[in-house]
Amino acid sequence: MLANVASLTKGTRAGKVGVLKLLCCASDLPSAVRRGYLPSVGEQVTCPFDMQKVADFLPSCSQLTLYCAPDVALPDVGGHQLLIVESLRDRNYGTWAGTALQDIAPAEQLSFLSDALFSPPEGESFAACYQRTAQWLRDLEQVASAAVVLARPSIVRNLILQVLYAGDGVVGMGHAARLDVSPRSYSLLTGHAGRWRVGMVASPA
Repeated sequence: MLANVASLTKGTRAGKVGVLKLLCCASDLPSAVRRGYLPSVGEQVTCPFDMQKVADFLPSCSQLTLYCAPDVALPDVGGHQLLIVESLRDRNYGTWAGTALQDIAPAEQLSFLSDALFSPPEGESFAACYQRTAQWLRDLEQVASAAVVLARPSIVRNLILQVLYAGDGVVGMGHAARLDVSPRSYSLLTGHAGRWRVGMVASPA
């Protein structure tokens, strides 16, 4: 059963700084996305979280903190602590949510796919979504030895982009186009004293 479910926008700030292995589990995609539709509002997707698989990537970790996006269905995590993190929610597509890309005007499609600052009506730009995800990682204090993120593939990609390109200035669509994070995959980040490294990207579940 869940040890704790809470709302969280930042990582825990108390305690001794240590080395943190952050295992990122990318969820399934909404079924409509595979047919060319943008994700609908309020839909939850499943995640490949499996304790045996986690143990393979994070050996010798008896206690974990799991950070789960609100648009990912909560898995059974045994006695581990589970925290709901609003900052790990997928991008807000505004009034375009649930719309087929082919039904969007060509000029708007081009802006959506190439301009990091473009926002769908009442929605969120790529840049805004990336920044809130990256900020969460920057705020995450490394007080434990291991933790798990359960989020959609685009959010896992944003976390990895923060590690790879944070020192390069603005992270945009060109950076995102260089990195694929498959649904139902695992990626591993290692952090110490605010410095992060990518240990693994998109290993199949």
